[in-house]
Order: sequence, then C-alpha cells, then structure tokens
Amino acid sequence: MQTLTGRLATAGSRPAPEVPVRIALVVTDLDVGGAERALVNLATRLDRSRWSPTVVALGEEGRLAEVVRQAGLPCECLAGSRRRPVQVVARLARSLRRCRPELVQSFLFHANLATRLAAPWAGQPWVVGGLRVAERRQRWHRALDRLTAFLSTGSVCVSHGVLRFSRGVGGLDSRRLTVIPNGIDPGPFDRASAVPRGDLGIPEQAHLALAVGRLDVQKGLADLLAAAERVIAQCPSWHLALAGDGPCRAWLLEQVDAQPLLGGRIHWLGPRDDVPGLLKAADVLVLASLWEGMPNVVLEAMAASRPVVATAVEGTEELVIPGQTGWLVPPNDPEVLSTALLAAARAPDLCWTFGHEGRARVENEFSLDRTVAAYERLWCGLLGYKLRLTQN
Repeated sequence: MQTLTGRLATAGSRPAPEVPVRIALVVTDLDVGGAERALVNLATRLDRSRWSPTVVALGEEGRLAEVVRQAGLPCECLAGSRRRPVQVVARLARSLRRCRPELVQSFLFHANLATRLAAPWAGQPWVVGGLRVAERRQRWHRALDRLTAFLSTGSVCVSHGVLRFSRGVGGLDSRRLTVIPNGIDPGPFDRASAVPRGDLGIPEQAHLALAVGRLDVQKGLADLLAAAERVIAQCPSWHLALAGDGPCRAWLLEQVDAQPLLGGRIHWLGPRDDVPGLLKAADVLVLASLWEGMPNVVLEAMAASRPVVATAVEGTEELVIPGQTGWLVPPNDPEVLSTALLAAARAPDLCWTFGHEGRARVENEFSLDRTVAAYERLWCGLLGYKLRLTQN
C-alpha cells in the first residue's frame, strides 16, 4: 500500500460526499485502558455529519463496548482468541465487509496486525495503524510490525518519542509514520470530589503521592519502592498510594510486607474506577516507568491540576515541563527519583503552581477536540476529501 506521505502528496482533493464517510475503528479489546479509552473518545466525538464510524474489538465483550453503544454507534466484539489468529482475521474480514469502510484506523499491536491481514478480503480500504507504546519487551511484535508494514499506508504514533523508537529501533519507514498526541477532557476532573483520605487509610495531613497504572515491570515498580524507602526515611508525613492491578501484584505486596519501613506508608488500593477523585485527594502523581508511549495518567493528573514526578521516557518528555509542571528524572535511578519526590513533599506552594500550569497546558495543547481534529485532517488527506474541519 502507498506510504502515508506519498498518499497525502498525491490524493488530491475531491468535494465532500453527501453522506457521512464510513470508517471502522478497530482495537484489540474494549476493556478499560488508556488506548481503549482514547479510541472510544475519538469514536464518540467524531462529527456524525461527516463520519459514520463502526467500532470493532477483536476480543470478548469489554466494559467500554456499552459506552460506544450508548453513544449511538455500532459496536461489535468478535470474541476472538490470540491462540487462533487465523480465526480472528477471518472474523474481522467478515465484520469489515459488512460495514464497508473507506478507511480503517486501528489501535494496538494485535488490532494493527489483524486489520492489515483482513483488509485485502474486505474491499481493500485504506488502513492506518496506531502505535501506542515504545515496545521494548516484545521483539517479535516489532518484527511482525516491520514485516507487515507494507499492507498499510502507515501508522499514527502517539508521541514523537514513539515515532523515534519505531523508526530507530523498530526499523519502520519514516514515510509511514506520523504523530497525533492523546487528548483529554478536563470535565470529569472538575466534577470529581476528592476521595476521603480516611477511606484509603491515609492521614489527612500526609503528603500523598499517587501512582496509577498496571502493576507490571514496565512501570518501574522496583525503582519506585527503592525511592519510597529513601523518602520515608527523611519525610515522616510522606505516603504512597498505588491504584491498579497486574502480574506484579504479589511481588509488590511481598516487598511491602518484608520491609518494616514501608508498612503503613505504602497503600495498595487495587483496581479503581474513581481515578479523578484519587487524583483530587493526592498531592502529586508519580510515574516511574521504564518505557511508555504517552501515558494518559500524566494527562489526567495535569487535568486535575496536580504536579507530576515522572521518568523521562516516551511521551512524558512531551507532557511534563521540568520546573513548570513537575519533575522529570532518568529511568532506572531510584536515588534521583527520591530526590524529586522529596522536593515535591517539601514545597507545597510549588506543587500548587506546577499543578495549575499543567492544567493550563492541557487546555491549550492536549484537548480532545484538538486530537479529534488531527485525526480528521489525516483521514481527509488520505481519502482525498475536502471536508470542512473545525480549526483548533
């Protein structure tokens, strides 16, 4: 398939069709996660006078499927298994034949791969992938992505860091890559009330750092605990709460139980649906990841007017401005991480200033409307349609 830059240069500009343009948005599943929420936000905010979107998930029925349907959009969950990839591709091809899209936008590795393989059997729509993370763990993901890249016109990278990684480490052709950052709606954070700290087992006067995300090696949990030890030894009022679940849960709880200094100061909250309220209850967000894409939780903290202490990895480098909205530290360096966390704990006025600067940055540069408009411009360019688009 023609490269993204090549197609954009040669597609021309046809008059807008009289009926909304059919597109399909394909994702691996519709469980609650950053990429899944980003796709749902995109689908539900598209102008229906211009676009007729259908959402397709490869996996079982997920919690976000009902959100899509309540917005009046067709949504199909294919109940596919990763152990039966041929079946998944066949089901997706049948689904795409039914909705006959002119363009398919996919999110996440399995959806990207299945869409590329299914599209030739579904009328050959234009295919655009979505690269949401710098995949440093699964080398075979990178290999398959590189081998099948010619079956799509290109991919949307969620950050410039992901683009650099995909080009330099993943070996993808830069002519097939573009960047559209995540966006966020501050409304839910404005409406949220802080979760009472007493309900979390945390003293009201504590300085509370919050970590939100999957309990996985990627999130730098060992570094976070090592940094927490240093901070607790120097700051009696400091507490850390972790919201989320994942494969490292047992290890995390064992580490906390085994170290008396951490007992009563580190609180595992489990999976939570009230992240806006948790952020309102916290003083600072901490993200110790070893690699990322563009972490939604950082945008969420900024929308909630909370400062951020984060490792300088993909996406965070484009969101957090050191000395203005938070602190950036090297990954794999608990000592420097602890220094930044201590600085935040000892400067509540600075935290307040950083939080409000972060909120302004979200409003000015990372709104959902801005993200949706960027996708619309890309799709119009690929399809060769001249559609009236809102300027952001």
